[in-house]
Amino acid sequence: MAMRPAIMWMGKLYPPIWREKELEPAEHFAMLKEMGIDGIDIFARASDQYGVDTLAGALDSSGLECSCYYIAADLVTDEAEKVPIADEAFPKGIENAQTLGASVVFTHGSQHAHKGEDNFQRYIDRLGEKLQLFKGTDLTLVIENAGFLLHTGDDMARACEVLGDEGLRLCPDTGNFTLWGVDVMDAVTKCMPWTVHFHIKDYAERSDEDGSVRGKEAILGQGVTPVAEVYEMLHKQSWSGWTAWEPGPQDEDGITASVQELLRLIG
Repeated sequence: MAMRPAIMWMGKLYPPIWREKELEPAEHFAMLKEMGIDGIDIFARASDQYGVDTLAGALDSSGLECSCYYIAADLVTDEAEKVPIADEAFPKGIENAQTLGASVVFTHGSQHAHKGEDNFQRYIDRLGEKLQLFKGTDLTLVIENAGFLLHTGDDMARACEVLGDEGLRLCPDTGNFTLWGVDVMDAVTKCMPWTVHFHIKDYAERSDEDGSVRGKEAILGQGVTPVAEVYEMLHKQSWSGWTAWEPGPQDEDGITASVQELLRLIG
């Protein structure tokens, strides 16, 4: 598989309202396909809202593919009422991913809420448990750089040095590296041996106040994140897989411009 363009179903695109018109998933997916997008990263909330069979039908009718399926789960918490919720999310998520034809599953919800070495170790332990559920499937579990817990290239590489043999792989997020003041090219390079999926995000600016990082997302290609350099490296390495642009507060014109830039970068 060559490098292919995808989009995360979030930001201005979720719920699917385009120029004040509310769209059904099939209409929405067809519109994205017409724009040149091949895949869509689908969150569990969309399956809960529309039903996984409805989304599968929308994919089939539009020609769009599920580039990644997302499982929301806090794997670090030890609160008695929350641990079972995380445990139940994975079997359901695996089933939904298979129904939608995804080959990559992304788990989120742990990194932003926790920090510190003890929590990092618990995260690794719990990821190891969940990876056993993927044995015998055609699905690959990925994590991203995010939050206090896991925001550097070294953090990401460290996770795969422990769990790579169990099948864990990485989904670097270019914008999240920028947000945390990390050297993007250095961090992505460290992730590359285990990278099978990408989140592409561009920030116009970032700030760090009292240990809290904030940023303003840009139209792709118009910010400070070196997305062009990332793609140049991917082309040089003949990397193949989905690169999914992550929409934020951009309006319809901003989304269109960002998709056009994504297609240009993939080239």
